[in-house]
Amino acid sequence: MIVLNKGEYTGDIMHSSYVDGSTITNTLYAINKNNPEWHYHENLHICFVFEGGKAETRHQTSYSKKEGSIFFYHSEEKHRWISPLPISKSANIEIERSFLKQYDLTEKDIKKSILTNVNAKALILKMQKELLHKDQFNYLHLQTLLLELVSYQKEKDYSYHPKWVIQLNQLLHDNWNENISLNEIGIQVGAHPVTISKNFRKYFYCNLGEYRRKLKIEKSIDLIKNTVLSLSEIAFYCGFTDQSHFIRTFKLHTGFLPKEYRNF
Repeated sequence: MIVLNKGEYTGDIMHSSYVDGSTITNTLYAINKNNPEWHYHENLHICFVFEGGKAETRHQTSYSKKEGSIFFYHSEEKHRWISPLPISKSANIEIERSFLKQYDLTEKDIKKSILTNVNAKALILKMQKELLHKDQFNYLHLQTLLLELVSYQKEKDYSYHPKWVIQLNQLLHDNWNENISLNEIGIQVGAHPVTISKNFRKYFYCNLGEYRRKLKIEKSIDLIKNTVLSLSEIAFYCGFTDQSHFIRTFKLHTGFLPKEYRNF
């Protein structure tokens, strides 16, 4: 069993930064150097695979996820990577126990945040962008983005969600690229449009329009890396009015231009 200590990975670290008890890296995995042995990390570990999806084997069960997948590992959780492609790339975030203590967070809190924050991939990409362009404000930017990523669930963890909120969340995810009016949404989830408008931020941490844009960006992140569609085709498929609108919105949420991210 291989034990990976702080800042150690089975791939080659291309860029890295140590921020507030956390190690943020951009890692390249080459099939001729990849180590498929069982291992675990000393600290909890978040891995966003954005190019060259990997097969993950854990608890004796093998399964694959396409590029764009986020994996979460608890500290000392046994796993291994088997890369099916010659090259794969990922963003890694390793969080130490001192960070959890400082911000009153648990590993469970962070796992929930990763799974429920529709903006998680975009935030991780913003961190990757910061790694490429270090300046005097870089530490503060990375720290702010990291806290926004890992504390999302804790900030919005209400003990009771009305039935319409649960149905609305599912409706928006199932129809992420469709232009559904507020009245239509209200009919489908059984809530008055005014009720939805007044309470949306309470449960989704932003307004309805912002949330729908975040969903579109999340899908476009996967499409840019997973398909041969042109950027204009992706913009149309994701429901943007034109390519320039898509480019501006993608840049705002991820820090990258779509073309830049495709080549990253």
